[in-house]
Amino acid sequence: MAAATEQEQFYLLLGNLLSPDNAVRKQAEETYENIPGQSKITFLLQAVRNTAVAEETRQMAAVLLRRLLSASFEEVYPTLPPEVQTAIKSELLLIIQLETQSSMRKKICDIVAELARNLIDEDGNNQWPEGLKFLFESVSSQNVGLREAALHIFWNFPGIFGNQQQHYLEVIKRMLVQCMQDQENGTIRTLSARAAAAFILANEQNLPLLKHFADLLPGILQAVNDSCYQNDDSVLKSLVEIADTVPKYLRPHLEPTLQLCLKLCADTSLSNMQRQLALEVIVTLSETAAAMLRRHINIVAQAIPQMLTMMVDLEEDEDWANADELEDDDFDSNAVAGESALDRMACGLGGKLVLPMIKEHIMQMLQNRNFGIKTAGLEEKATACQMLVGIMCTIYYQYLVALGVLLLA
Repeated sequence: MAAATEQEQFYLLLGNLLSPDNAVRKQAEETYENIPGQSKITFLLQAVRNTAVAEETRQMAAVLLRRLLSASFEEVYPTLPPEVQTAIKSELLLIIQLETQSSMRKKICDIVAELARNLIDEDGNNQWPEGLKFLFESVSSQNVGLREAALHIFWNFPGIFGNQQQHYLEVIKRMLVQCMQDQENGTIRTLSARAAAAFILANEQNLPLLKHFADLLPGILQAVNDSCYQNDDSVLKSLVEIADTVPKYLRPHLEPTLQLCLKLCADTSLSNMQRQLALEVIVTLSETAAAMLRRHINIVAQAIPQMLTMMVDLEEDEDWANADELEDDDFDSNAVAGESALDRMACGLGGKLVLPMIKEHIMQMLQNRNFGIKTAGLEEKATACQMLVGIMCTIYYQYLVALGVLLLA
């Protein structure tokens, strides 16, 4: 009876942690911090599995449990009796199988991934074999929710196989390929592409593995394209990370990678953020793999007008001329993104290569009375001046970069 009362009080505490009242929330945070770690695990797990509790309360409990395992695992988990540890692991896997809410299931998967990460010992031994068994069984399940769960756990912790990774390498590859070829579930394709990208990033120094998994890249690129038109840029962000961290992985399929990014960047039906991320892949490669990108000079030549077009993609602002500094929103604008991309590409590939392309396209733009640019209702003269100032300043900067390159050569 006392335990039930304590649990009810804990539910009230979770509710207060979500309170919009700062004083109530602060008091709840202090109370929560004073609860012993072992008790926290018990209370939080009970809240997570209790479907009679409000979902936002369950989600809060799930977030707090993951944080507890992340920040205080060594202080809390090993001190629990072995039978309690076993019960926690079994309970988490069971909750995933029973959970019907996708958002809640993902948060429980986050807990499982965090626990699995902490149960890999110093020698790389996975001390939770049941977790791996669950992963393999779920990824082949007819239950889409379980397949999503398995991929979410793997994406969150691609090192879950520990020192057995090499042994399971073909199984991992088949798992990812199978999921990326799922024609009935776009979510599965997206999650598998993200999981594949995470696995590549986690093994960035393993060149044989990168070569072995090179044929997964076309599936990742297809998922990038499909997910963008579903208003999801998560896979595109993963592609940016690959370009930044392990660009050599893109070498076997660099041309289609670049062509896809150019297409997405030019597609005005996509959000500004998606278009900027697509351009970011190309610009990042100019910094991390300049030699590779120079072999595709046609792509660079096509990217330049995209950057210039972004630079002059200006929204109406009557007070623009009187502004002393950029607003926070300006840093996310196409104009700022285009200018930054142009600067970075010139520095990455060399002003000597990029400057002639810039000049060529500038002349074409100036010969067009309206520059072919969205003006958003600004007066034509003001718009023209704004465009020219931005473009000419950038040209001058690139000229200085080019001089610097020539002097250093």
